[in-house]
Amino acid sequence: MSEKQCIFCQERPSNMTDEHVWGDWVTSHVPRTMNKHTHANVFMPRPGEPDPADLRVRAGDPLSSQVKVVCEKCNSGWLSGIQNSAKPFLLPLFEGAAHQIDVEAQKKIAAWITMATMTGEYLSREPRRVAVSQVDRTWFMDHSEPLPNWSVWIGRHRWHRAVPQSSHLSLHVLDTDTLPDQLTDEPARPNTQTTAFSIGELFAFAMSSEFPEIPPGWDWRTATSARINLRRIWPIEKAAIRWPPPAMTDQHATAYPVAFAHYMDDLARKVGYQVSNRAQF
Repeated sequence: MSEKQCIFCQERPSNMTDEHVWGDWVTSHVPRTMNKHTHANVFMPRPGEPDPADLRVRAGDPLSSQVKVVCEKCNSGWLSGIQNSAKPFLLPLFEGAAHQIDVEAQKKIAAWITMATMTGEYLSREPRRVAVSQVDRTWFMDHSEPLPNWSVWIGRHRWHRAVPQSSHLSLHVLDTDTLPDQLTDEPARPNTQTTAFSIGELFAFAMSSEFPEIPPGWDWRTATSARINLRRIWPIEKAAIRWPPPAMTDQHATAYPVAFAHYMDDLARKVGYQVSNRAQF
């Protein structure tokens, strides 16, 4: 996709806007205190062979992160609507305030996290690591709500320098019914991703895949503490969620973003693929 093409509507305006990944309004409620921050990116070009995590130090506070991949029409239109709809439900989460998260709030928060995930994929500036399909982005634009084949969890964690503020994993999941006899050196286009980020006391985690059964089936089997510390808000499971859950530790916030990568690493071994010595997280 051309850098001058909007990732949502696919139009090619003369000028692209600088889209704030989490929304410019967030900085009015969560102070910017950093002059640099870390973004973690893990890419698995082949089963069981993740590249070493790319820990990129970026200038400025993480809440100021911008990507130039959205047109003005989308930015000031339906994307702005998602931000405004989610804002009243997000503020208590940023503050860690005790309250109930009802069905409407879960849906609005999940839509906002979906938006941040789709734009945040472009923080790496490497097209080969973008896993969300154009089909998903177009569906999101048309409906302005979280996608049926996505899953979204939230938890409570106060982010600081010891943990990357945002983490992105992209990989190509193979269909086990049609596994090739031999892998080639050509990396396949990612078709599955997980994204995690922290803002204030909110920890958000989103998963999507072109295999629709994967996100709803993910049960944190390689990071079982997430079953206690995180609450799934999409697909909606409960009419109301009591907030906050137990506070996450820095160890949790570091482990959860790569939990699915470890699962796929183990699965690759089980089906007979050798894991490369490059596998580091």
